[in-house]
Amino acid sequence: MGNVVGLAVRILYGVSSIGLGHASRAAAVAPELEARGAEVLLVSSGRAAEFLRSYGLDVREATGAPVPVVEGGKMVRPGLWYLRYWLAYRKGREEVCRMLDSVKPDVVVGDEEFASLACAVERGVKSVMIADELALGFARSVLSSIVERRVERWYRWLQRSVTSILVPDFGEDSGNVRHISPIVRRVTKSREEVLADLGIERGGFILFSMSGSGVGDFVLRAALDAFLDSGLDCHFVVSGNSGKRVEGESVVDIGLVRDNQNFVAAADLVISTAGKSTIDEAASAGTPIIAIPILHHAEQERNAAELGYRFEDVSRMKELMLEKFGRRVEPRRYGGAAAAAEAIRLLVTGSP
Repeated sequence: MGNVVGLAVRILYGVSSIGLGHASRAAAVAPELEARGAEVLLVSSGRAAEFLRSYGLDVREATGAPVPVVEGGKMVRPGLWYLRYWLAYRKGREEVCRMLDSVKPDVVVGDEEFASLACAVERGVKSVMIADELALGFARSVLSSIVERRVERWYRWLQRSVTSILVPDFGEDSGNVRHISPIVRRVTKSREEVLADLGIERGGFILFSMSGSGVGDFVLRAALDAFLDSGLDCHFVVSGNSGKRVEGESVVDIGLVRDNQNFVAAADLVISTAGKSTIDEAASAGTPIIAIPILHHAEQERNAAELGYRFEDVSRMKELMLEKFGRRVEPRRYGGAAAAAEAIRLLVTGSP
């Protein structure tokens, strides 16, 4: 264990296992914490845990969260998802509380992994929530609204109770909420290196970035059809696909990749569902993006709306593709990972 301003700091860091966006952020923040002398033990499950281990990080397994059900591009049965999430939370909470009691961390961090944060609050340990959304809004029926109201009351309690909330975005700070700018991983390869890895000699490429949770087939089908009909002299690269291999003329399916940020930065256009991590990585690199939200997925719909997209735009994919291809903008070079690590360090040490 290292020292930070003379203090030995141990951090328990819970990471949501839904998709890989939360794990991608943790893969950016955890090394920044270690560089500041902290010992970081991460808690996640499934593919997210494997992903984090691939960065050489210390990860323990706990019960993961269920993925929302998506049918035909639409999130369905949110009330059932809330109930499944709550059952998984209660089981995971027992596991994480035992870890917390064993590790005795100085601070607990949770990237939308709430069991670790609730345990920290109950035991009086300093706690930091990393969250994109502080409101819910997935319910569509009377029954699911009743369930959601109960969940939201608990979520508001947790927000009030944690020591600090770090929002990886821009906004006005209030109470224990602090905005730190988006968290993205560092780009480690040049465009030329990425093109060489892909075997692309001319024309560049469109990147279709699949969600880490496996949803997004409805956008992939529309994007692939639009590409084949577009006449664009480039390649169509699919990353993150864990299902049937995508094939076609000038189509390259690279499967599951760890450092997707390198492909996002090198692409002439990114197409994805409206997950925040891919949107932030594209903006940080200056890459144009088409972000189609899952219908009735409140968080994705809000993310897409900020960029001017909505679910119905999936039907005009060719038009959008031709409009956006190659229209790069000034890179924003977000520094949220370092800002998050520094905020956590200051919370523990109390000194600059």
